[in-house]
Amino acid sequence: MRKISGWAHLLALLAAGAAQGQSLDAAVPVNPLRQAYFGDLHLHTANSLDTVWAGVRTTPGEAYRYSLGHEIRYMGQPVRRKVPLDFLAIADHAEYMGVTMEILSKAPEFEDSNWYASLTEGSKPGFTRLMGSAFRGTEQLPELNSEALKRTHWREVIRVAEEFNQPGRFTAFVAFEWSDMPNGGHNHRVAVFRGPKYAELPFSALDSRKPEDLWRYADVNRAQGIDLALIPHNSNLSNGQQFAMTGPDGAPMSREHAETKARNEWLVEVTQVKGSSETHPILSPGDGFANFEIMEHFVGGQKARPDGSYVRQALARGLEIQERTGVNPYPFGLVGSTDFHSGTTATEEDNFTGALGDSDFPFGDNVANVLTSTNALTRQPVAVISAGGLTGVWAEQNTREALFAALRRREVFATTGPRMQVRLFAGSSLPAGLIRQRDWITQAYARGVPMGGTLSATTGGRPPRILVQAQKEPDGANLDRIQVVKVWRAGGMNHEKVFDVAWSGDRKRDARSGELPAVGNTVDTRTATYRNTIGSVELVAEWVDPEFDAKAPAIYYARVLEIPTPRWSTYLAVRNGMPLPSTVPATLQERAFSSPVFYLP
Repeated sequence: MRKISGWAHLLALLAAGAAQGQSLDAAVPVNPLRQAYFGDLHLHTANSLDTVWAGVRTTPGEAYRYSLGHEIRYMGQPVRRKVPLDFLAIADHAEYMGVTMEILSKAPEFEDSNWYASLTEGSKPGFTRLMGSAFRGTEQLPELNSEALKRTHWREVIRVAEEFNQPGRFTAFVAFEWSDMPNGGHNHRVAVFRGPKYAELPFSALDSRKPEDLWRYADVNRAQGIDLALIPHNSNLSNGQQFAMTGPDGAPMSREHAETKARNEWLVEVTQVKGSSETHPILSPGDGFANFEIMEHFVGGQKARPDGSYVRQALARGLEIQERTGVNPYPFGLVGSTDFHSGTTATEEDNFTGALGDSDFPFGDNVANVLTSTNALTRQPVAVISAGGLTGVWAEQNTREALFAALRRREVFATTGPRMQVRLFAGSSLPAGLIRQRDWITQAYARGVPMGGTLSATTGGRPPRILVQAQKEPDGANLDRIQVVKVWRAGGMNHEKVFDVAWSGDRKRDARSGELPAVGNTVDTRTATYRNTIGSVELVAEWVDPEFDAKAPAIYYARVLEIPTPRWSTYLAVRNGMPLPSTVPATLQERAFSSPVFYLP
């Protein structure tokens, strides 16, 4: 195939974007080869009732300012993010959105009610009622759920997002969270709108506790030119509900149900404050890095069932259902978010300002509680929470249109907080040695597909060549390795395998086991410091699957690991002269996950 010039590729990309309904902002510079933008697609502010219950009063405006790198006050403390973000979606719970703060501000419509007293006095029973009603449907509270209240608060959400949206510099997405919790398990979705048109109202679990009705809401809006993505999150705590093999009637999932899911839920949150949802040691016993930031207990202290709760298994189940129905209901691109109920996207381990209000507020007299106590709701150590996650988006410019188009085509990746960059392409026509050429990205777009893309039967049954580039966070830790995770369907069975495809240093695989030795560890836990004397600034891989079967559908995604660094709980303990908590690791290997490439013969 002839070499395509950068200018021709620019025209091709712009034409493809226009064909997909993507309109680039003419006033904002365009990078035809796309660049990585980092942000959070799931943050809560004082518009969420459980955030207010936890003592947080951060407004949406303050949340945007924090993400932009400005100092704000969080629960009385000055806090500031070291490196600003490129985009943010404030996704407050749609259930009673904004109502608790309105009650506490003694708004006129609540002057004659007893809600103020019930939210401020004694054990604050009003919050118990509200959260039971919102998340589990224990009762209806129509006086707090009127259309007038919902419309007022929703319009304010849109107004503030429009105020902070700055095309080319910062993107403010309009969003909400649908928050059903059947039997305490997480069955939540975040809804992120493309803009500039929005639904008349958000859709809450008070409207319906059936995901099918949320999908219908999205379909109806899309038919009116209002596009939105529905993103499942905390599948790790869903107790098997999120990635079932069955439909709502308990029968094997139908083609229609699979089509509806796939049309609405093409992204999934793989990492956030309540742990990792990539995989679990029980589900992936051969994966030496599966036991990472695992959180297993949900509200009430129940231990969640791993089966049906983790993304890697969902990718395999999608192939299995597709084999039977012709449709994959789990065609996920991978994103990371915080889900912080603080209004602060504090994903920097050494600058963690707390995520859940009173329970993990890492200042003053509360530090000892954060490091040693148990959360009353989950009955797990408070310190088990993670310092969030971020989404990386490969887009031509930092605008709503361009970023949402990238979300739509799944050219996105998740990180556990650092801003490391990961790029992946695949194709059977990609020539050997391409990744070492100067214009490899141009050629990779022309001859293959980027992460999120689909490959059909390869020419002559040749295996696809997979190219991965990973670059460290500019002021962060070096990289340990790149792995390719393969999930495939063959012989009526689901399979998975993890391949080390690039690594730092001169390490050699063990001759007997084939395993790669650990990168080492430079962390000094006494001082909460590490040294970048091991690892690499950049890693690149050009890999061909040695076990490729042209007849077997397969999914490939990259996982990139940093060298070990101190965990936020270690930084906190050392900063305050306290012992390290024994309930969590002192170090961690932060990581990134590319969206998959889907091979369909």
